[in-house]
Amino acid sequence: MAALVSCSKDALPIAEEDPIIINPISDYTITPDLADGFTFRFKSLAKDYVKLEWRFGDDTLTTTQDPTHIYRTPGEFQVDMMTYSKTGNISHKYVPIKIAADSILQVITKKTEVPNQLAFSVNIKSKLKSIEWTFNAVDPATSAVTTIRSTAFNPLQSFAFGSFNNFSVTATTDKGSTVSLSKNITTEGIATDITQSYVSYNSTNENLVQGPNEGSLKLIDGNTTTKFGYYKAFEVPETATLGFPAPVAVKMYAIENGNDNDSKRDPKEWYIEGSNDNSTWDVLDHQLLTIGFADYLTSIGQASTRYSRFFYYPIAAPKPYKFYRWRIISTFTPSFQIMEFRLYK
Repeated sequence: MAALVSCSKDALPIAEEDPIIINPISDYTITPDLADGFTFRFKSLAKDYVKLEWRFGDDTLTTTQDPTHIYRTPGEFQVDMMTYSKTGNISHKYVPIKIAADSILQVITKKTEVPNQLAFSVNIKSKLKSIEWTFNAVDPATSAVTTIRSTAFNPLQSFAFGSFNNFSVTATTDKGSTVSLSKNITTEGIATDITQSYVSYNSTNENLVQGPNEGSLKLIDGNTTTKFGYYKAFEVPETATLGFPAPVAVKMYAIENGNDNDSKRDPKEWYIEGSNDNSTWDVLDHQLLTIGFADYLTSIGQASTRYSRFFYYPIAAPKPYKFYRWRIISTFTPSFQIMEFRLYK
């Protein structure tokens, strides 16, 4: 027999309660270690969670509440704290960390009493365990490169007069982190070419005969095979002025001599000057040559490679200026040619 069940038409459905949702809060502080540029301390300020995970942007993970993390190399990393609540909800907090190699390691060079020799040392934001140097010394006459390696903390290295060389250094800390730098170097010290970052340029003389092929812009075009030539009575002073986006301290400049005519068209006397308003100028260096570039190289037995060679001159007291100018007072004859003029910070 079937049982019949009837329901009152006035009966109401029972409402289900909304589930309780707990949203965790991911939050933390980061404190760099003042004694070690690779080490950071993290303090959790997270709330309403049952589990947390830290990811440091270098394929490492930990569930420690307040971890200390050591990065192994410089780079850009994104820290991610991920928290879980007991209801399964998740939150993140992302913070970028940038470790620049130059902020960890600085190379210092000093001239020694030996001509063309430099003493190298480093400042490192850590405890130094070991170091490896690679010096690539260029023969300016033949362009041949001699590679010298050293593990000394304070090596001595010589370079040829007028050469433009490079070196690299890798330092390892007591915690196993490594940092590497590569720099250009001359007998005057580390050189970073800023010439091509200029935003304005003008020259008081211009080659209107040969035109752009040997115009004044060839002086700063970054091409060591082109030149600024002026083949008549040279109007002095010739002033080449470069303007930069912001003041920068130049500590060295270079002049590449011409590709023919011995030293007849070389500059003889000049000034390097700096200004922040393109109106008032400070003298940074003054040179008065008794012998031209090519003739000097011939006098020291390098006649076969006397052309297209760089000559480097330090600025004794570098200060930041927005404008720099090379003001040439005289040449060895009433004409002029130079391949390149460069500024280094």
